[in-house]
Parts: sequence; structure tokens; C-alpha cells
Amino acid sequence: MTTVEVRCPLGPRKLFTKLKLGEEFGKYLPNNLIEFTCSDCAKRIGRERQQRVRVYHQFNFVGELICTHVEDLWECGLGFE
Repeated sequence: MTTVEVRCPLGPRKLFTKLKLGEEFGKYLPNNLIEFTCSDCAKRIGRERQQRVRVYHQFNFVGELICTHVEDLWECGLGFE
């Protein structure tokens, strides 16, 4: 059995989770994703943009980064009061 660590692809490399994979490595459905919010990246990008953001990293279930989304919290109605 193989264990894969799912970490933030940038910054201090925050650990999100560990995935235990069977011997059938790499058999998965293309849209089967795991998504994590990343406070480290949200702080870094928020300082650069000078606004509050939420950052999501999406991984497939073998631990490969698929994409990263940045969401402006003003769009969510969660802006500064």
C-alpha cells in the first residue's frame, strides 16, 4: 500500500491529508476530485490583492494537483463590514 501526502502546492507546504492507495495505482474517474481550502495561500494572495479571498486547491484522489481557484469574498457577500 502506498501513502500520498496532499499538500499546498505553494508556500509553506501545508499538509491537508494523507491518502492511502491500493496497488491499483492511477485507476480513477477524471472528475473524482478532493477540494481543500488553503488559509496559507489565502493570506498570501489577500496581501497581494489587498482584499479578502478564499483559495481552493483541487486534487484527484491519487494526490495530484488538478487546479487552484481563488474566490473574491466580496462576490460571496462576505466582504468587510
